Amino acid sequence: MSEQFADQEQRYRLDARIATGGMGEVWRATDTTLGREVAVKLLKQEYADDPTFRARFETEARHAASLHHPNIASVYDFGETEHRPYLVMELVDGQPLSSLIQGGRPMAPAAVRELLAQAADGLGAAHAAGIVHRDVKPANLLVTPDRRVKVTDFGIARAAEGIGLTGTGEVMGTPQYLSPEQAQGQTSTPASDVYSLGVVAFECLAGERPFVAETAVATALAHLREPVPDLPPSVPADLSAVVRRSMAKLPQERYPDGDALADALRNPATAATAVVPSAAAPPLPGPVPTTTTLPTVDERRRNWLWPVLGVIALAVVAILVVLLITEPADDGAPSDDETSQGPTQSSTAPSSPSEPTSEATTEDTSVTLNAGDYVGRPLGDVERELGQLGLRVNSVQVDNPGDEIEGDVSALNPTGRVEQGDTITVNYWGPQPTPSDTPTPTPTPTDTASPTPDDSTSPSN
Repeated sequence: MSEQFADQEQRYRLDARIATGGMGEVWRATDTTLGREVAVKLLKQEYADDPTFRARFETEARHAASLHHPNIASVYDFGETEHRPYLVMELVDGQPLSSLIQGGRPMAPAAVRELLAQAADGLGAAHAAGIVHRDVKPANLLVTPDRRVKVTDFGIARAAEGIGLTGTGEVMGTPQYLSPEQAQGQTSTPASDVYSLGVVAFECLAGERPFVAETAVATALAHLREPVPDLPPSVPADLSAVVRRSMAKLPQERYPDGDALADALRNPATAATAVVPSAAAPPLPGPVPTTTTLPTVDERRRNWLWPVLGVIALAVVAILVVLLITEPADDGAPSDDETSQGPTQSSTAPSSPSEPTSEATTEDTSVTLNAGDYVGRPLGDVERELGQLGLRVNSVQVDNPGDEIEGDVSALNPTGRVEQGDTITVNYWGPQPTPSDTPTPTPTPTDTASPTPDDSTSPSN
C-alpha cells in the first residue's frame, strides 16, 4: 500500500523507495494533482529541528526551482511533512555516474569528455544565476540511457552548511571531491564546483579517486596539501591538461566557472595551449639572454646614460670634498647645514621631544592582529608568525564538532592592537570525534514496495 503526504491534500503518493543515504531517502512518487511521476527526497527529521536549516532550505529550494536547463534535474516543489523537509524533483530515468565507474575500470576519454561537458554546462547555467552547487560528485550526476547528464541536489549542501550536524558527510561537502578552499572552511565559488568536477573527471579516466585516506579529515587535507597524481598514459595529453588545471589548488588558477570548463572539455587542444597561471619553474639565477644580438632603443639609451651618471656622481663627490677641506674648524660644533639635516634636529626645534619619541615607541612595540589572517590555518604556521611579531603564544586545543580540520586554528584572543610581548591565546581544533553509536534510523512511510539499497534511478543523495 502506497503512502501519501499528510499535507497539501495528500498530493504526493510515495510509490517505492529508490535509494537511501546520509541525508535521507529518495522515493519514486506520483503527483496526484498533475498525474505525473516525480522523485521525492525526504530529508532526515533532525534537519527540520534546526531553524537555521529550515530557513536556508526554503531559500535554496527556491533558487534551485528557478534553474531551467537540459542538464539540470528540475525542482518542482518543496515543503515539510511530519516534521521532515522534502523536495519534489524531476524523476530521471537513468542511473548515477557513480554506478558507471565502479570496479576500478577507467572510462573511455571520449565518453568522459561528452558526459562531463554536459555536467559542466548544467553547472555553468547555475553559476550564471549566482548559484554554487557545493557538492558535485558522481552520485549527483545522473546519466540517462540516451547519454544525457542531469545534475541534481542543488542547494542541499548549502542549506546544511554550519548547522552542527555530524556523521552525514554532507555538512562540508563530500571529502573525496572537496575543493581545497572548502576544506579550509572558506566560501565556495564556481571555481569550487570546477575543482570537484575535475576530481570526478580524474576518477572516470583513472578508475580511482586522486586522494583517498583513512579518514574524512585526512582526505580533505590531501586535497589541500598533496599534489595531483598523474593520469594514466592512455589519457590524451590535452585532456589531461584540462583535468590538471581544473584541480589547481588555488581557485584563480582553475577555469572560472562551468561554462569555461565545458568549452575546455570540448576543445582540449585549444585549452591546453592557453596561458594558465599555474605554478611556474623557479627563475634562473642570471639574466635571460635575448633572441637577438642587436640592442633595443632602451638598451642603447642605458648604454650611454650610465657613463654620464657616473661622471656627474664623481663631480658631486669632488665638490663635497672641496667644501669639507675649506670649512673652518669649529671645535666639533655642527654647522648650520648639519644642524638642519642631522639627527640632532630635535635639540634645536621648539617642539617637545616627547612627541616623536612616543610615535617611535608605538611603532616599535605595537602590532595589529586580524583574526581572519590566522583562523583556518595550521597551528604551527600561526605560532611561528606570531612569534616573529614578538608575541607569546598560548595554544589551547578545543573540541572538534566533527567537520573541522584537526590542527587548524579556530580563534585568537585578543585581537586588534596588541603590544609586543603580550600573550595571545590560540585555539585550535582537536581530532575529529569517533561516533560512539549509530544514529537511530528515522521511521519512513510504509508501503508494499521493498526498500532497495540500489541508487540506480533518479536523484541521489
